This record gives sequence, C-alpha cells and structure tokens, in this order.
Amino acid sequence: MKLIRRLGLLCVLLLLLYGVSPYFSFWRFTVALRTGDRAAISSRVDFPAIRTSLKKQLVARFAHAASGHNRWSKLGPTLIDAIVDAYATPDGIAAILSNPGALRNVETLHEFRFSAGKNVNWLKIKYAFFTGPRSFVVNREGLKLRFRFSLAWAGS
Repeated sequence: MKLIRRLGLLCVLLLLLYGVSPYFSFWRFTVALRTGDRAAISSRVDFPAIRTSLKKQLVARFAHAASGHNRWSKLGPTLIDAIVDAYATPDGIAAILSNPGALRNVETLHEFRFSAGKNVNWLKIKYAFFTGPRSFVVNREGLKLRFRFSLAWAGS
C-alpha cells in the first residue's frame, strides 16, 4: 500500500513539475531579455526556425502586393533574406518584444530601435497556456511566443 501511495505521489509531483515548467522557462526567458544576456537568449530561441518562418511570411506578403513588378521576383526575396538575417538576432527579439506594434505599422519601421528587453511590460500578456503536450504559447499584445519542450542532456 505504501508503494502505491509513493508512486501516486511521484506521479502527482511529476505532473506538477510538467505543468509549471513552461512558466518557469518563460520567466527565465524574460530574465535573459531584461539583463541583455545574449547567450541565454540564443540558447532559448531557435533562430534558424524563426528566420525561415519570417522569410516565408514576408515573401508571401510582399509577393502578392508586388506581383506586377518584374524586379520583385529577382530582388525582393534576396533583400528579405538579408533583412531577416540581420534583424532576427537576440537584440532584434528584445526590440520586437519591447515594441510589437512597430511590426504592424510599416511606416514606423524606420523608428524601430533595438533595445534590451528592459522596458518590456510583461503585464500586457493576454494569456499563457499549453497548446499541446509539448507546446506552450504566450500571447503579448498579439505577438505569440511559442515554447516547445525539448530534451537537452548535459554532456551530450
């Protein structure tokens, strides 16, 4: 009977740890942003996946609007690749999180400033919850941060 109780308690503790872990990871991410710790941000963000996703989204958005321009098909995607590669960095992520509205208004992009995430108001989070067994989403002013569980073994 004691074995069953201990196994039950262990299962409850593991489930609790599982439920709390994304919130703890998000908190560590915000600490890395506030302190400007580029290495910590880089270790928590999959920049190649972000760059690939942004490139696809921007090419699709501007290709439709510029379908009548012949130069777009040759120069547009190359220009977008260069811009995304330059700005999808730890500093760029901090800047986007500190001013997500700048991305929605193309006219203000020239005013877009890189800053450490020190001035990010985390109270503007609309929701944070699991979207699947291995994924977690935080929505801040319409900007969705997706977290995924991954197994990272020390020493491997």
